[in-house]
Amino acid sequence: MTGRILTYTAAAFLLVMASAGCEQTDIYYEVDSNVTLNAENTYYAGDPVVFNIAGNPDNLVFYSGEPGHEYKYKDYYDVPVEDVLSMTLDLEIQHRAGNHGVDTKNGPGLEIWYTDKFEGLNGSDAPADRAMVKGWTEEQMLAEGWKKFPYEDPGRQQDVFVKCSADVLSCVTNFCLAFHWMPDLEGENTLIDTYWINGSLTVVINGLNGPETMTYDLKNMMGTTVMFDETISAYHVNSGNGSIRLDTNQDLTFAGGYYLDNPGTEAENDGIDHRCEGWIFSTPRPFNSRNADTGVVVKNLQNAVDSYSYTYENPGTYQATFVSTNYNYLGASEEVKHIQVTILDRPIE
Repeated sequence: MTGRILTYTAAAFLLVMASAGCEQTDIYYEVDSNVTLNAENTYYAGDPVVFNIAGNPDNLVFYSGEPGHEYKYKDYYDVPVEDVLSMTLDLEIQHRAGNHGVDTKNGPGLEIWYTDKFEGLNGSDAPADRAMVKGWTEEQMLAEGWKKFPYEDPGRQQDVFVKCSADVLSCVTNFCLAFHWMPDLEGENTLIDTYWINGSLTVVINGLNGPETMTYDLKNMMGTTVMFDETISAYHVNSGNGSIRLDTNQDLTFAGGYYLDNPGTEAENDGIDHRCEGWIFSTPRPFNSRNADTGVVVKNLQNAVDSYSYTYENPGTYQATFVSTNYNYLGASEEVKHIQVTILDRPIE
């Protein structure tokens, strides 16, 4: 009788274990890995350094120890305002079509402003956003802390980019850039002013290892549009001619065309049927920051590796770092392995 009970118990235990083994859903392993230098390494600049990898990490990330790729700076973002050495906005602008310009009776068709006082638009309340910007005058903007970017609209000069720049360091804690598109308002066969714009914001900070330069493309900085014509969405954007566009080969395009009827075609009423005046703003944000140092993913769940090769181009002593991690919903673990690598200049033969 005792033997039969033991048999039933053993059978039940084996059944439970077999079921658990099939599902494998509640298994968690602490990360266990080891990285060593390959004995055949020569350690000369330009020669690959091979690291041997053993263990079971789900993910493995490598930091070479070179500037921009140091593990100790992986979370280093904000810097004191006084450590920002310079901040410069550079633009190149082509007035590709249209009849506006500083030397015409129409006046400029584009104005550019920047400030550290603006907190941004609502972005989801069109009446409020339109009401805010429609009433702006130059006197009011200057009084509220806006500064005009030094662009003198030369009038139409197709295929000619005008380069201009401004020191915007005073706006480092909350920089906002705004473009006011002011083509002719309406009228059949009126050619709408078109502008192509490319540019960048360059910020130099006093980093931990000396000056560091951060560059931000204009296209990635720009955000919300506000169009004045209430027959279209206030946030009308990227809709071909008659819209402000961030989807062209330029960083920013104010896409004109003809109002009402395009004289270049036989079709009737194939022009733009709404007024094109409007604004586009960058998202207000501080720029007293640096790009955190980055690593390279050597291994993830989709691949298995037993070695990794990296080439140091310059002599020096580097602290290479491998970060091994395992994680699932049951938990996570991490191991950090530092390896000092000294790279020598190649001897003259």
